[in-house]
Amino acid sequence: MSKGKLVIFGPWLGEFCYELSWYIPRIRKLMNTVYTGYTSVAVGFDGRKILYDDFTDAYIPYPVELDEMSKYPSCGGEFRGGSIEVIPHEFKQFVEYIKKEYSDDFDEIVIEYPQPELYSSNTSNLTNEELPFGEFKHYTASDNILQQVESEIKFDNSRDTIALMARIRTRNGKTCKLDWNPEHWKTFINLLVQQLQVNIVMIGIKQKDGSSAGASITFENTDYIKSIDFSGTNSVERQIALLKLTKCSIYGASGTAVFPFFTKTPTFTQQTKQEGFRLMYQWERDLTDNLKNVAIFDKYNNNEIYDAPPHELYDEFNKFYKTVV
Repeated sequence: MSKGKLVIFGPWLGEFCYELSWYIPRIRKLMNTVYTGYTSVAVGFDGRKILYDDFTDAYIPYPVELDEMSKYPSCGGEFRGGSIEVIPHEFKQFVEYIKKEYSDDFDEIVIEYPQPELYSSNTSNLTNEELPFGEFKHYTASDNILQQVESEIKFDNSRDTIALMARIRTRNGKTCKLDWNPEHWKTFINLLVQQLQVNIVMIGIKQKDGSSAGASITFENTDYIKSIDFSGTNSVERQIALLKLTKCSIYGASGTAVFPFFTKTPTFTQQTKQEGFRLMYQWERDLTDNLKNVAIFDKYNNNEIYDAPPHELYDEFNKFYKTVV
């Protein structure tokens, strides 16, 4: 008697925006075309199960000790000893272990490894295609998570609430070319609170020790500012809930600025001249009703953005905020 077939997707080690924007849509389409009839398992970072739920049967996060070995995520893999993206041996071993654990339950087991070269702009056009291979969808959070987050972000006032991610990243001990001066973030947020009279929920993403992975800065809580740590098993679903519950969102220069597209949340983002166009491909237009309620401010070049004046960004956001419906 046939015991069926299993496909294992992973291990994913690249950056979050590449996972969200290209990797997951790609393997979703593979599941619905090449692997129809297969049971499916995805392997990756803790907290991201929600992104795979609609097309996989199980999600297996890395154990803590393995997760800590991931330090230098790139587009679709990890930098190890040079500029070539790879899937390190210890992560392949983990997937092989999973395969062995399932071996008695299935007649056939296929491992669909990510192909880092597909996601590198140096070797592939996948990430620069208007309609890349993949199936894109919007996300929402469970009622339970929505209720939890709604309670977390409750303010004792009637102001509108905005979600904000002040992105930061260190590479080889140097400030990333896309970062904005933390003091400018502070001035900008104060302008939002004092002049626009809104509440701000800062999305806290902790910097992993010794890692070049992206993170975000947060500030002390006040009557109008809440800094919330988004880590742990439900971290991404909680962010989805936040985006669904707030008036709009603001993202610093980063590929993660695409996240609100997947929740249809109005969003404003500061990007650079070299990166802003990456948020305007056809698949992104399809997710946002042709960029409705999306504003991309990309006046400055890479590295120059660090000193971009906060009052200017506030003025640009204020224009956008008045149009949000």
